[in-house]
Amino acid sequence: MDKRKSSRLFIRIAGAVAALALTWMPLAHGKVCSERDATAADAMVDHLDSWSKVNASLNKYGHCDDGEIAEGNSEAIARLLVDHWQTLPQLGALIRRNPSLKSFVLRHINTTLDTDDLSKIATLSATSCPAGMGPLCRDLATAASRARQ
Repeated sequence: MDKRKSSRLFIRIAGAVAALALTWMPLAHGKVCSERDATAADAMVDHLDSWSKVNASLNKYGHCDDGEIAEGNSEAIARLLVDHWQTLPQLGALIRRNPSLKSFVLRHINTTLDTDDLSKIATLSATSCPAGMGPLCRDLATAASRARQ
């Protein structure tokens, strides 16, 4: 086989591999958020009034965590932290069973939140951390501080 044929064959094979990779990429990174899933996830955001519901939403619709849905998740997480701080041990217990919940919660302590809420999260983390929750409180305080900058 001469060099030109060899080059063209290589380019065709590389193109086919790239096309296959792009076709399968969503599957490699998880589920694709269908319109039906997005609608259900958006509806669920309004009912995230406990850490167990946040965890259930992550497990069922975590692949839809973008845009308005992500902002709703952030607000729900802020409300739980600011208004129901005493439930932090429940969050800790769920994180032990589902470690990805921790990164989900921390990711949602972000610049979309009200600065007063971010300040309260940082203050509660520093001054009212429940026993045994030190590492989580430090992570929450760090996330709130970063979001306020």
